Amino acid sequence: MRVFVAAAAIALSAGCVHVNETSLAAPACRVGAPMVETMLYMGMLRPGGSVSRFEFQQFVERDVVPRWKEGFTIIDAQGLWLSDQRNITEREPSRILVRLHDGSAGASARVEEIRAAYINAFEQDAVLRTDRVTCADF
Repeated sequence: MRVFVAAAAIALSAGCVHVNETSLAAPACRVGAPMVETMLYMGMLRPGGSVSRFEFQQFVERDVVPRWKEGFTIIDAQGLWLSDQRNITEREPSRILVRLHDGSAGASARVEEIRAAYINAFEQDAVLRTDRVTCADF
């Protein structure tokens, strides 16, 4: 779980830029239109065990699909992070949710609702969120 905290600290110290509707005009897209790509990194370990595939799928159906009806992608991943307490690199199964959206305040609020729901449902320390402006064509 620390990978998410460490990565967030690095991102914040690097001077992240807030993405909003006005910053979407920045890229000159050769193909498609400017959109925001948001990625949520969700660890599968929790106190006393792990989040099962069934529990994760239930979470997706209950908390993600209603907020991201237009679509999203789920990627199976393996997170690695240095444990200060044990002084070793820990490994943690993870899922990454990827969503392309317009960067509006409403879209951002739905992302935050999903993060909070996952943290509460599975006793997580954090869910890492990354945003970047990109060009997309469907």
